Amino acid sequence: MHTIQIGTVVLNGPLLLYVLFGAVGWLIMKYRLREAAERDLILSCAANAFWLWLIVWKGSYMLAHPVEFIQQPMALLYFDGGTRGMWTASLVSAAYIGYRSWRRSLSIQMWLDLGVWLLFGCWFVYHSLLLAISGEAVLFHAASAALAAGCFILLVASQSRTDSGKYVGYAVWFSVGNALLPFLVSDRPLRWLSFSTQQLVFMLAAVCLTGWSAYAERRKKEGTHG
Repeated sequence: MHTIQIGTVVLNGPLLLYVLFGAVGWLIMKYRLREAAERDLILSCAANAFWLWLIVWKGSYMLAHPVEFIQQPMALLYFDGGTRGMWTASLVSAAYIGYRSWRRSLSIQMWLDLGVWLLFGCWFVYHSLLLAISGEAVLFHAASAALAAGCFILLVASQSRTDSGKYVGYAVWFSVGNALLPFLVSDRPLRWLSFSTQQLVFMLAAVCLTGWSAYAERRKKEGTHG
């Protein structure tokens, strides 16, 4: 558990970070959807999914540590379900968004577009905070924040274009960058050969996004010639 102490008050660090992500995400979505006809519906769905994620993530501590929770219920303020709780909360929130999207006929393409905007924005905030308070791996955090900021600026500058799949290209370069930048940290935990878990995840994401982009482009050309 990572905590932040302000005077005599001890706060749950991850909880504050995720609430900050929620606030940043809310502002990004309001900007991105400012001209969308389904703006209020999408914002409502996203807000409900976010609070559902927080509740499941924190509440999963009760299932993982029932005895400790019964003995000290206030521990729920400081502890959470950890990595397993995060995955559980993510699956529940994704299922909720999928169900609401199916009921309201919301576009998957739209959610993917918003997801890229949120990823770039929150990644910038995350590494900017670590750069300001951690004092470690300064070059890595500065470069990661700069990469996210650059990709976000490209999204803002190109959002008036008619190509709805433009975000895929930015996501590929973002993934490639995040697969390379961890080499700046010499003491990073390694998962396979000289690659960390983050590097492997972003390498896989870059490959999948590149394949998807090529497939979509081919389908588009076939539809044009057909």
